Amino acid sequence: MKALVFRHNLASEAAAAVGGRVDKRAFVARFAPARLEDIEELPLPGDDWVRVQTTISGLCGSDVKQIVLNGARDNPLTALVSFPHVLGHEAVGRRADTGQRVLLNPWLSCGPRGIDPPCAACKDGRYPWCRNFRWGNLPVSIHIGNCAAASGAHAERFAAHASQLFPIPDGVSDDAAVLADPVSVSLRSVLLAPPPGDRQPVLVYGSGTLAFAAIALLRHLYPDTEVWAATRPGARAELAVRLGAQAALSSAPDELVAQVAHRTGATPLTPWSKRDWLQDGPAVVYDMIGSTQTVETSLRLLATGGTLVISGVEPPKRFEWTPLYFKELHVIGSNGFGVEEVGGVAKHAMEHYFDFVADGLDLTPVITHRFPLDRWDEAVLAVKNARRTGAVKVLLEPAQS
Repeated sequence: MKALVFRHNLASEAAAAVGGRVDKRAFVARFAPARLEDIEELPLPGDDWVRVQTTISGLCGSDVKQIVLNGARDNPLTALVSFPHVLGHEAVGRRADTGQRVLLNPWLSCGPRGIDPPCAACKDGRYPWCRNFRWGNLPVSIHIGNCAAASGAHAERFAAHASQLFPIPDGVSDDAAVLADPVSVSLRSVLLAPPPGDRQPVLVYGSGTLAFAAIALLRHLYPDTEVWAATRPGARAELAVRLGAQAALSSAPDELVAQVAHRTGATPLTPWSKRDWLQDGPAVVYDMIGSTQTVETSLRLLATGGTLVISGVEPPKRFEWTPLYFKELHVIGSNGFGVEEVGGVAKHAMEHYFDFVADGLDLTPVITHRFPLDRWDEAVLAVKNARRTGAVKVLLEPAQS
């Protein structure tokens, strides 16, 4: 079958990194570590695994960052990945045994690894906290798409443990269903620090799928909360408003702080660096980028005692964090999804998402591009060059046999 494979090789990674400084197409060239290959299907890890014919897969930001080598070699998560692996973890497909249309939950926690009894985290449905990512009947990995023995979804077919496959309701389209993974990620971020309910505004920082999902979820779940979006101008800002933001603000740090000060009536405090900061601002910032710039800016503009939720992940650098202690801010990391409680009902985030879609939530406008699987390189470059192409969520479609 055809599959998008990433092979960890220092020589090819070095060549792609050097070439990519001159031309981004080097990251998807034949000498690069990621390439479309004809591979033999891996054996099923257990009797309770099934094969799935891929209908569509979503190109996640993490896929693109890996392909374009946007990371650091000292990243601690290198302890939880195995090579070579087929990329892709956002997927809709049909079970080979029943033909049923299904959605993939990619986490390779205790259940898919054949570990019984499960660890305390998995027993509670907190699958990203699983303590067994290195054990069981699979090699080290956290989810499908970075596991050497469980092929990812950027392929004609993939395999999954039966518990990882959610039947898709008839009223949910394939396009809507494939967004369940990123929406579930954003749902977790929002639930970790919900709006306070006292009419204080909240701010979503970002211009990608996670940010737009957070905006739409806040509008859907907390309709009385004023939501601001710090996003790129033009089509991104228009989409943020369309999905529920009451205001689209600049994503440029100093301009954003000034706009927040104007909206809240706060008096900017100007240090020697001339980088203003505020004591009054939004109660919560959902940072769906996670760069040093966005984290630092969020600390500058948050209300005293406010909360920063960081979901996006960028390579670390130094940043000025003095406002963190001075304003007694709360910083929360947000990773993945599992069983979540919404309105007093606890069930898997993807099942909540199906309910939201039935209630009218529509995030399909974030789908801007789709490519056949054999044009994966164009898809990656569309995301990498998003400022030019306007790409938000990009889908891959394998040829149907």
